[in-house]
Amino acid sequence: MKPAYLVLLLFLLVALPLPAVALVTQSGGMVNVSEATDDDVFVTGGTILVDAPVGSLVAAGGQITVNAPVKGDVIAAGGQVTINSDVGGKVVAAGGSVILNGKVGTNAVLAGGNVELGPSSSVARDAMVSGGSVTNAGKVAGKLSVRSNSFDNRGTAGSLEVELQNRGPMAAIVSVFGILFTIGLFILGLILIRVAPGRYHAVEDELISGWIVKLVAGFVGLIAGFIVILLLAITLVGLPIAIGIGLLYLAAILVSTLFVSSVLGRKVALLLKHPASDYVAFTIGFVILAILFRIPIIGTIILIIAVSLGFGAILFTGWKNRACVCGAAIPPAGQM
Repeated sequence: MKPAYLVLLLFLLVALPLPAVALVTQSGGMVNVSEATDDDVFVTGGTILVDAPVGSLVAAGGQITVNAPVKGDVIAAGGQVTINSDVGGKVVAAGGSVILNGKVGTNAVLAGGNVELGPSSSVARDAMVSGGSVTNAGKVAGKLSVRSNSFDNRGTAGSLEVELQNRGPMAAIVSVFGILFTIGLFILGLILIRVAPGRYHAVEDELISGWIVKLVAGFVGLIAGFIVILLLAITLVGLPIAIGIGLLYLAAILVSTLFVSSVLGRKVALLLKHPASDYVAFTIGFVILAILFRIPIIGTIILIIAVSLGFGAILFTGWKNRACVCGAAIPPAGQM
């Protein structure tokens, strides 16, 4: 299995504990986690500094630096990810540059343009690394799997598996972008569940009731929406409207599979006879879909179905709530 798939699989293992405790969220241009907590910390920002011990960490930003111990797991995606302290659980990190200088309690999955395991780093179990260039100067107790253009091994590993690729820089950039985009979409789903659970569940409910109708409506809506936007765009007068509708259209497509992920995750949990919270259900479904999407030919068909389902559910939810939207936008005549 390719390292990119393993990144997605480990998302499931990392994120399952999230609902068990409280979730601390922070966001901003510059974010400094300076107060210790045993809770899971979810943080986004341009520059992120973790200078106090936390229970576990999910971080997305331009530059992420972890200088304090993390009791549980770390999921991090950014332009530059640097982990200078110990992590009790797993590390899943992706970015333009990923540097590991601390001790990892279980497994590590690292992907980036440049990935480095520093001299003070160690991984208690297995490490899977994918990048344009990879340097290992640390210790991996189990198996170290490397997939890269170049590999400099100055460290140790229980066993070593290396696959050198003669890919151009553009192919490496596309690969890293794909991983970062997937991680970002995963985090977006967590944000939506956190900040707008009512609206999120409303779309889920639409998917559960009459999914065939939603599939057909969504597929037709995707085609019709594209045609309408195209027709508006070719006229100078309609161009601003086309841009506005186009942004909404793209946003709906972007989040469409997130709702499908949640419904799929709940179905799987039901089959396993194990109740799942919102976070767990979403994570299970997201991982399954992300892997299915990457199957040649069949994955494309599954992607079209998933997007159509989600898009159709969004259309139905918007239509049923149109009265609320219009009522909020247009006050009664007596109040004008």
